[in-house]
Amino acid sequence: MLHDYEEKRDFIRMLLEYPVNCIELASGKRFTGQAKDLSGKGLGLEVGRSLAEGALLEVRIEPEMSVVPPLHAVVEVVRVEADDLGERFRVGTAIREFKS
Repeated sequence: MLHDYEEKRDFIRMLLEYPVNCIELASGKRFTGQAKDLSGKGLGLEVGRSLAEGALLEVRIEPEMSVVPPLHAVVEVVRVEADDLGERFRVGTAIREFKS
């Protein structure tokens, strides 16, 4: 089966637009952001602060629609890109552990 999309990934990413609650595990700092996309191995976030690559975050997404299950996981920051003004940050993460 051939996939007709530019970026070949192990898992197809689903686009999201959900609030996400985050805890930076090393510091215990809490902050919020927006979940932008999700795959079987990663989660894309947009947040209002820069994060270090390698940082571990505990994330929780609780969708408003009951047909979509909540997500609670530990993720590792693998990429951070600032917007043109340096006010919002697009963060790529790898899922390290699903929590219950």
